[in-house]
Amino acid sequence: MKLSELGSHSLDCPHKPTGDLDAKDVTETNWYKKHFASSGCWERETKHSLEVRNWEERLQMTAGEDNVDKLCAAAQNHLKLYQQHLPKPGDMLQYENGQSPLHSLEQAAVHYASAIRLSSRDARLHFLLGVVLEEHHFATEMYGLQRNDKADRDRDEFSDAKSTARQDDILAVCKLHGFLGKPTVQNQLQALDQEYQQLKEQGQSSKADYVQTLYIWLSKKTGKDSSAAVRDKENCVHRALMKYQDAWSLSPDSWEYNLHVGRLLLLQGRSREALQHFQSGLALQPLKPALRFFTGLALLQQEQKASEDTEKEAALFLLQGLEHFVSQRCSKSWVEKDPSDPLSNLSTQFLRGLLTLGHLQQRNTLSEKAMSAEQVYHTLAVLTAQSVSQCVCRGEVSWQLEWVLLDAQFALLHRLIQHGECQAKPGIERQSLVAKRCQALTALIRLTSIAPCQELLDMQERACQLAVVTTPRDSHALCLLGLAQLSQHDNNPNSDGSKEAITDACLSFQASIELEHKTQSGESPEQLSKQKWWQDRQEVENEKATKQSISQPAGVKRPSDTSVANRGANRGRGGPGQGCVAAAVNKGFATLPPALIRGGKAARLPAKTPTARGRAGAAAKPDKSAILSNNGTKPQLPANKSKQDCCPDTVKTAEEPAVADREKVPSLVNRRSHISRLGLARALSRSADTQEQAKQLYQEVISMAPGVHDAYIELVQLLEPSDPQAAVEVYCRFPLKPVAEQSFDDAFITGEIVRMLMAQEQYNHPQLGPSLVAYGKVMGLSCIDKYIDILDGKSMTKLLKSIYARIHDRQEDNEDLQDFFKFKCWI
Repeated sequence: MKLSELGSHSLDCPHKPTGDLDAKDVTETNWYKKHFASSGCWERETKHSLEVRNWEERLQMTAGEDNVDKLCAAAQNHLKLYQQHLPKPGDMLQYENGQSPLHSLEQAAVHYASAIRLSSRDARLHFLLGVVLEEHHFATEMYGLQRNDKADRDRDEFSDAKSTARQDDILAVCKLHGFLGKPTVQNQLQALDQEYQQLKEQGQSSKADYVQTLYIWLSKKTGKDSSAAVRDKENCVHRALMKYQDAWSLSPDSWEYNLHVGRLLLLQGRSREALQHFQSGLALQPLKPALRFFTGLALLQQEQKASEDTEKEAALFLLQGLEHFVSQRCSKSWVEKDPSDPLSNLSTQFLRGLLTLGHLQQRNTLSEKAMSAEQVYHTLAVLTAQSVSQCVCRGEVSWQLEWVLLDAQFALLHRLIQHGECQAKPGIERQSLVAKRCQALTALIRLTSIAPCQELLDMQERACQLAVVTTPRDSHALCLLGLAQLSQHDNNPNSDGSKEAITDACLSFQASIELEHKTQSGESPEQLSKQKWWQDRQEVENEKATKQSISQPAGVKRPSDTSVANRGANRGRGGPGQGCVAAAVNKGFATLPPALIRGGKAARLPAKTPTARGRAGAAAKPDKSAILSNNGTKPQLPANKSKQDCCPDTVKTAEEPAVADREKVPSLVNRRSHISRLGLARALSRSADTQEQAKQLYQEVISMAPGVHDAYIELVQLLEPSDPQAAVEVYCRFPLKPVAEQSFDDAFITGEIVRMLMAQEQYNHPQLGPSLVAYGKVMGLSCIDKYIDILDGKSMTKLLKSIYARIHDRQEDNEDLQDFFKFKCWI
C-alpha cells in the first residue's frame, strides 16, 4: 500500500496484536509455584536502608513552600514545561536564564526533594524524584541540554581538563601492562581491568577505586555499554536507583517499585538480584507487560545457562512486551508515553531486549503465532531509527541507540543470507537484496557517530566481505572491502594481523581497478583467491559439498546436480549445493548459498544468446542505462542466473521463463572510479618500499578527480621531506574556486602553500600573494599576522600593500588604506 495510507491502516487492521495476557503464563511457572503459590513471601537479596545523602540535601530548598501537595503540584508543572520546551533536531540550543528545559527539570527535582524533607516516609515521593533524576540523564545525553550559568561553564572547562588527565592516566596504566603507543579501546579496558585486579589483590583499595572510575568513564565514552551510567555514583541514573530503592524499602509490595529497582539492577549486572524483584512484582501483578518483558530479559542473563524451557518462557515474556508496545502504538488513544514507562523506544534496555528476542526466534523458540526473527528485527530497526532521529546531540544515548541499529541491521543481513524473508524469491532478487543491504550497512557504519573501535571495524569488514561474496566482480564492493581492510590495519598497525590486513587491502583495491569497464558476470578475480578469509570460505563450501555428495544414496540423482553452482563446487569454484544455512568462519563470517554467489566459470552467458553472438562466452556490450544503473539508480541484475541456480526443485517448470529473463537483463558494467586508486595509494604509502608506487597513484587520482583535497595533502606528505619544491608544485595545481566561494578545506591548502613558501623563503613566488589573500579572507587576518611580520621584516612592502588591498576588496590608492600604509611605514 501507499506509505500515506499506512497510518490509518495500522489503526484499523484486524491482525494487529491485541496485547491481551493470560495470568496462567505466570502462575503456572515453576518459580511461581515454588516461591509464591503457598507462602506468598520470598526473601530477597537486596538490603537497603533509607538515608538522606549529601546530593539530596543540596536539592532540598532551605526556604519556601512547606506543603507537600503544593510542592508536588509545582513539580508537575515544571515537568510539563520541560516536555513542552524539549528541543528537536536542528533547533538552536540557546535559552535565556531560567528558560531552559533543563532548568524546569531541575526545579521539579528540587520540589520533590523538598517534599521528601517534609514527608520522608512517603514512598511515592522518593519514586517520583527517581524518575526525574533518570530523565535528567536523557536531557543531557540525548537532548544536549546544559546549564547556562558561569559556574556551569567553569565546571565544563574543568571537566575537559579532567578528561585529559584521565586519558593520560589510562595510557600510563596501558604502558604498565605492555600496551604501548595508542592502544585500542578494548586494550585500554583490558589494561584497566588487569590493574584493578592487581590493586585489589595487593589491598590498595583506594587506588583500585580510582582505576574502577577510569574504567567506567572509558566505558561510557565507547557508547555501547549502557551500564556505565548506573555504575557511576556521580551519575543521575545511579542516584535514581538510590531513590527507587528508597521507595521500595518503604513499600516492598509495590510492583512498580520492584520493576524500576530491578531494571537498574539489571543494568548494573546484578541479574540474580534483579530477577527476584521482577518475579516479586509479577506475583503481585501477573498481567503487567513491562514486568513480563524484564523478567524474560533477566531470566536469560543469569550466571547459569538457561534451559530450553527457561528460554521458551523468556521468549514468551519478551514477545508479550513487544506486542503490548505495538498494540499501544497502533491505538487511536495513544499519546506520548510517561517518562516512567520502561517500554519506550528511547530505552536502550528495551531495544536490546528486542534484539535478544530476535536471536531466540532464529531458533524458532516460539513457533506458534509468534513473530518471526525477521519481523522482530525489522520492528527493532524501525523503532531504533526513529529514536536516533530524535537525538539532538551526539552523546552516550545516541551512541547506544546507533549500536542497537547496527546490530539489528547486521542481524537482518545474516537472516537474509541464510533463508529469511526472500526464500520464495528468485535467486537474482535475493542476490540484489543482499548486495544492497551490505552496501547500505557499510554506509551506515561509515556515517555513525560512534568512536572507532575494533568491534565496529569487524562489523564493517564482515559486511564488506558479504558484499564481495554476493558479487565478487563488483568493483565498488571490492573497493569498500579494501577500505575496511585498510581501516583494520590503521586501527592497530602493530597487531599480529596488521600485515595481513594491509596485504589484503592492496589485493582488493587492485582487483577493483582491474575490473573497471568489465561486466560483473564471470569468474571471481584472482586477487580474492590470495586472501585468507576467501580461502577459508571456499574450504568450508567444499567440505559441505563433499558431505552432501556422501550423504546421498547410491544411484539417486540429487536435484542440485544440474545446477550451475554445484558444478562449480565440484571444481572448487562454486557453492555447496542448495543449502542456505551458512557456516561461520573468520570472525563469524558466513558463506552464502549458491543462489547468491556470482562468479565461477559456468556463470558465463551461453554462446547462443543475442548478447553473446560472435564467440562463446562473450560479454554483453554495455549500454548507457546499464552504466547509469551502477552509478546510484536501481541496479539491473545480471542475465546469467536462472531459477535453476537458486531453486533446483523447480527447474523443469521454470526453465523457459528463466532463459527469457536472462536475455532481457543485461550484465552490469563496472564504472571507473578514483576511490579505488586513492585507497590503494594510501595502502602502499604505509610502507617505505612502496611509496614511489603510491606517489604515482596519487598523481593519477589528481588527474582523474582534481577537486579531491586528500589526494594533494597525502601526496605532499610523501614528497615534502625529500623534495619540498615538488610538494609546493603539487599544492599549486589544486583548482581553487574564487576566494568568496572557498571552503575551510580549500583554506587548508592555501595555508599550506603559504607555510611551505615562507619556510623556503620564496617571497617572490607568484602563488604567495594570492594564497595569503585567500587564507586571510577565509580564516581571518589573525591567522596571517606572523607571515605579515616576516614579510615586513624582509621589506616586502609592495606585496604587503597588495595583500591588504585585496583582502579588504579595495584599491591600493584608497584613502583609508593609504593612511594605514603610512602608519605601517610601507610608503
